[in-house]
Amino acid sequence: MSTEYPAENANEWMRCPSCGAEVPSESAYCSTCGAPTSLETRRCVSCGAELSSQSAYCSKCGARNERRVRYSLWRVGILSLLSFGFYYLYWMYVSWKHLAAEMPGKEFHPFWHAMSQFVPIYNFVVIYQHFRTIKEVQQRERVESSLVPGLAVVLSVVAAFFFAIAYQLPDRAVVLWGMLGFIAIIGEGILVIWGQRNLNKYWERPGAPPVRSAGTGPGEIIITTVGGLVTVFGGMGIIFQIPTISSLDEAASRSPIDVGSAYQGTIEGYFFEVDAYRFTVQSGAKYAIVVNPTELDGDPLESAIVTLRDSDGTTVLIEVNASTPIVIPWTASSSGTRYVTIESDGSALGDYVLRIAGQ
Repeated sequence: MSTEYPAENANEWMRCPSCGAEVPSESAYCSTCGAPTSLETRRCVSCGAELSSQSAYCSKCGARNERRVRYSLWRVGILSLLSFGFYYLYWMYVSWKHLAAEMPGKEFHPFWHAMSQFVPIYNFVVIYQHFRTIKEVQQRERVESSLVPGLAVVLSVVAAFFFAIAYQLPDRAVVLWGMLGFIAIIGEGILVIWGQRNLNKYWERPGAPPVRSAGTGPGEIIITTVGGLVTVFGGMGIIFQIPTISSLDEAASRSPIDVGSAYQGTIEGYFFEVDAYRFTVQSGAKYAIVVNPTELDGDPLESAIVTLRDSDGTTVLIEVNASTPIVIPWTASSSGTRYVTIESDGSALGDYVLRIAGQ
């Protein structure tokens, strides 16, 4: 004897809601097509509306709702490295979107979930939540999990620490900046691979319907391309290590300044603004670079990165994140032109007076 779905008696047979084949009423999945026989509700991965677990398309927004999608670990690992870590944001978004369909009744906002990684401290809370949710769905289906949400947070903190150090370095320290950034990217890549490995185990659990390999969507292409360009240009800077006197738009306008005279300047932008000056020194003579805060039209410069360079652009002395007034004494090893640059430390701007003092 057979009945249409659902069967009220555990000893009866029912028809699969997907293909119509007869299956025992206690079966969770159809033995013919592999579709789940339960009509439990889940959420649309695009608009969040409730829909049947059998629905391939959302009745509200029309979005395709194939949730059983696996990503190759090689794919997510390589793209994490090539995209300078940008792929990590994409993975946070897309994996959270797929998890939303597995947790009906809970609010999921994939876009804001990914953007939370730009919010200090809160981003670690979200990472814990992300890995805990993956582990919860695994445990619900009795799938062995290797995830430790607390350890994922620790790894994320380490990656963020290296990123923070890298971004505090001046732009000319390209080699060290690249090394620290690469270490941080590896940390993010490990998080992505770790999380995706456990998601794949969940999708491919015994008795579950077949999964398909994820296709390449426009979001993945865009974020990988943008991150790839950052990686390429950063790599070129490390390889060639071209000595720079100032930012590209100001490299040709180094203001002359005489020893003993003063020059008033202003840092108006938090990043990428560099004031550059040139002056002449005599071999064996002692000098000092003095940067004093002053108030012209705005606030006095509170801190800065001050660098002394040789005639070929090589750094001789540098004061990073120094609080004003700044005094850098040195003895010229040879006669000729020297350069001094003053730039924001990344958070400060304001007015200053530069003086090259002879001793």
